[in-house]
Amino acid sequence: MTKKPLDASDFENLVCKIRQETDSHEKKILILSRSRGCFNAEQAARILYELPRPADKVIALRILEPRLCLMTSREARSIVEAVSIHNDRLIALDCVKRVLTDSQTPLGEEYSLSSLIFENDKHRARSILHTVRSDVADTIPAGGHQGYTALGGLNTQAKPLQINLYGDVASQMDSAAGHGKVRLIPAAEQGLIPSIYTGHPSYAYPPDIPYTQIRSYPGTSGFPTRVSATSDYPGGAPPLGYHSGAPAPVGFYSLDQSRIAY
Repeated sequence: MTKKPLDASDFENLVCKIRQETDSHEKKILILSRSRGCFNAEQAARILYELPRPADKVIALRILEPRLCLMTSREARSIVEAVSIHNDRLIALDCVKRVLTDSQTPLGEEYSLSSLIFENDKHRARSILHTVRSDVADTIPAGGHQGYTALGGLNTQAKPLQINLYGDVASQMDSAAGHGKVRLIPAAEQGLIPSIYTGHPSYAYPPDIPYTQIRSYPGTSGFPTRVSATSDYPGGAPPLGYHSGAPAPVGFYSLDQSRIAY
């Protein structure tokens, strides 16, 4: 079941309670622990900003960890940056790593590492992210697995003179996602990459009818050519502007004379 964040009104009431508690810092943590509901990245970051002491922020992170909603690494960066001490930022990353939806992608990993300054912290953060990462889908299956049965029997999927059930490793690598030759659709024009992302296959569709051919307007090639380029309008330069003043104060004189709707 997907967690839903706390309502805006209920969350504002919770923030007001934490902000108005000025007797002790422990009571702020107590108010947070007694609250109900889940929090998204923005709400969790706001709660951390309401706690001035770094130790209280770490305690709040442990409380918020099982109550966080799914978020991207870009959204989770606001939670990590709400912590001021660098070592505590690694703790914050460890608390949000289980709710990240793109931690296995290079872009998501880059967002997670961008909130850290020191190179050593980046290496430790990468190790933290690898604890929730699974690379099983990138492993090529060998096939031909053997299973022992009763009375010395042997069950195997391997065919005679065929080591790998799913073919050789090279052909499996070519058919895997993101590997091998890029296969374009038959209607695509070969060798044309109009996209700015040159590494992605570009599907060149037939060009659409331009807007100027559908709706002609003055200044385009589709406008009627019978309109004369030179005009005697209005026998002299008007005093207030091109479309104002006598004897034709409103409209286009040449277009009106040619009976063209504009």
